[in-house]
Amino acid sequence: MQSFADFDRLEVLTRVTGSLVNLTPLRVGVGREPPLGSAVDIAPLRVRFADGGEKPYIPGSSLKGVLRSLAEAILRAQDRHVHDPWDFEDLDEEAESGSFCLICGIFGSTKLASHVRVYDAYPDGEASTFVKTGVGINRDFRGVQPGILYTEEQVAPFTRWKFMMDVVNIRVFPEPGDERGRLLRQLLQMLASGMVQVGARRTVGYGLVKLEQGRYEVFEVKEGLLVKTVEGGVA
Repeated sequence: MQSFADFDRLEVLTRVTGSLVNLTPLRVGVGREPPLGSAVDIAPLRVRFADGGEKPYIPGSSLKGVLRSLAEAILRAQDRHVHDPWDFEDLDEEAESGSFCLICGIFGSTKLASHVRVYDAYPDGEASTFVKTGVGINRDFRGVQPGILYTEEQVAPFTRWKFMMDVVNIRVFPEPGDERGRLLRQLLQMLASGMVQVGARRTVGYGLVKLEQGRYEVFEVKEGLLVKTVEGGVA
């Protein structure tokens, strides 16, 4: 573990942008309780814009949470120790020693700020939705459970969303500066390859997203000014 508490200075800022496309239906939901006046039982989150219109959106917290879970799974596959985000004993030990694990050093914890900011993804144009009727399943009899019928609103496939993510003091491009940079680059490559899911009903294939036209810009402080030093594509 290393000390990643370096927020007293800005060494490098990497901004990643692009179009996030959902290849399958997508819903980041409001829970089982539908909004007042909703025509469906399960609805996607919506944001109200200044013109009064409402559109579905993907919260940055959902995207960041998915990336963090993937990073944890990758490290566990390497037989690396990964503690629970709410393991306060481990968190206290890290804070006391000043040395934080790789996951906390990227995504933060209750004791350390995050080096990654993932912004809410809003539709780039219209976001068409459709309503699907579902039924409850009786796990004992392996059949339809009578009396359980619900409607669920999903965002249609191939909707485009504006994606933006900032990485502070971790060098990811053009070459990773440390293990954190290598892990973040792997996550972005998975996103660009259409290997990441977000939202509800992932076990039936929903929420598969792909980063298209991904670009990065790297900014560094030169002679007291924050200047762009390199840019390129996320592949």
